Amino acid sequence: MSADRLKSVGWEIVRKGWFLALLVFLWWLVTAAGWADPYKLPSPGDVLSTLGNLFTERALLDDLGATLLRLVEGWAIGVTAGVLLGLITGGSRFLEDGIRPVIAGLQAVPTIAFLPLAILWFGFNGTAVLVITAFGTFKPMAISTYSAMHQVSPTLMMAGRAMGARGLFLQRTLVFPAIVPNLVTGLKLSWSFAWRALMAAEIVVTGAQGLGGVLELGREIGAIDVVIAVILVILVVGIVTEQLFFTRLERWVNRRWGLTGAR
Repeated sequence: MSADRLKSVGWEIVRKGWFLALLVFLWWLVTAAGWADPYKLPSPGDVLSTLGNLFTERALLDDLGATLLRLVEGWAIGVTAGVLLGLITGGSRFLEDGIRPVIAGLQAVPTIAFLPLAILWFGFNGTAVLVITAFGTFKPMAISTYSAMHQVSPTLMMAGRAMGARGLFLQRTLVFPAIVPNLVTGLKLSWSFAWRALMAAEIVVTGAQGLGGVLELGREIGAIDVVIAVILVILVVGIVTEQLFFTRLERWVNRRWGLTGAR
């Protein structure tokens, strides 16, 4: 790797990591100065030691794998359902007028409120957690699809209809390509909602393997270092996902669609 490339990579790390480094320094300062009781806020070193032990024992690694698998599955199901419903109903004023207010109303209801229903239907297990994760993803994705479709240029729609495009053909060949850039925002938003729904469900459904169960166990035994360690794992996963997937996807879509400000 050339010196210029190393310099560029180093500067990018500084730009994207300075705030996180500042937070860790403040955390260390508070604990080193004794401004917080250790049982309420352990030092960064203690949390890293606990994190290392958890990964060494492979327990946390297995729980992380179970959570990520459930997250990806639930997110994929919710995204697919949300986009399909948005495309199908968005192409019909009658369907959208009837369905969209219901979806908007459901969006105002916390997803975790449906967990008791999911448990009654699917049992106190990982299936109920998966269903809640998918449902938590579906709502914002459907709303995002509706919003994206209403931002399609009326001139473009009239041109497509003038050329004979109708129904699903119009949605597939004209509308969907036009809304892809706006759907990326919906994908990012639904991913965050999927995380929230999944963690809340895993904390309640303690029998399901996952990071939520570890969080709840840490709370029960008063192991604040375990709780913070799991939170750090979730934070790292979020940062890695944002930088390696969503940021690159957004840049690719911006370049592919010729949007201004692409970088």
